[in-house]
Amino acid sequence: MADLPPESVSLTVNGLRLHHLDWGNKDAPPFVFVHGLGGNAHAFDGVARRFSDRYHVISVDVRGRGDSDWSKDGAYQMSDYANDLAGIVDALGYKKFTLSGTSMGGRIAMHYAAMHPDRIERMIIVDIGPESEAGSERITRNQANVPESFASLEEAAAYRASTNPVFSTLSTADQLQRMQFDLRQKDDGRYYWKHDPEWQRQRVAGGTQSYTHLWQELPKFNFPTLLVWGSASDVLSKQQADRIVAALPQGEIVHVTGVGHAPTLNEPEAVAGLERFLAPVPVV
Repeated sequence: MADLPPESVSLTVNGLRLHHLDWGNKDAPPFVFVHGLGGNAHAFDGVARRFSDRYHVISVDVRGRGDSDWSKDGAYQMSDYANDLAGIVDALGYKKFTLSGTSMGGRIAMHYAAMHPDRIERMIIVDIGPESEAGSERITRNQANVPESFASLEEAAAYRASTNPVFSTLSTADQLQRMQFDLRQKDDGRYYWKHDPEWQRQRVAGGTQSYTHLWQELPKFNFPTLLVWGSASDVLSKQQADRIVAALPQGEIVHVTGVGHAPTLNEPEAVAGLERFLAPVPVV
């Protein structure tokens, strides 16, 4: 596991400055991570450290999140995110790479794979499927009531824990560390979200979406694909998870017992599943 902090890198893609974390080991096979709806590149710090001895790990901030630019025209559709991912891996010169996406990031990964199946070495989808379920509706409702700012990181962490069951299980230190990447302190002393509130407005106004066309794409994914499923998830039911794996030509599943949406990939069951799935390491 690497002890050095990642390099902060920005690329101009589709007219925006898009940021990612580069965990080094540039001669190793590339491994790209994409976060969920309200996340950022630091969501994968733990798993990135674990695999950076074998892979060149890249974790992206999608448009409107983290340290990436906000869209100038409110372009926050799935096609925008997938095209950004395509631009990033092209700019980095990746001909073939391993791709992992959590929640919304999993849908971005599936959309990218549908466009460029020949570029995917292996894919990991974390706790998401083509169909939206009750948990997605919960997340949409939550976006309508997010406070604009907080008096302290502790107040922000308490809010996040009240709306995110997995976040609530993290230690206090881990919660505060995660929140420092989500927020920035302004001159008034309060902490404000880094992300663009426009994508939240769109999510609330447009409601929860399903991407049922992906059912026709999954059988075309002729590469090993691992679905990481939290057994307590309200975003991905066991029924849909089983259907996804059945549709994939080389589909596998890892159950993360008792964990809701979404597994962090640092849970023992997830770690064991990833270690097995990602060995042997591809030859560059």
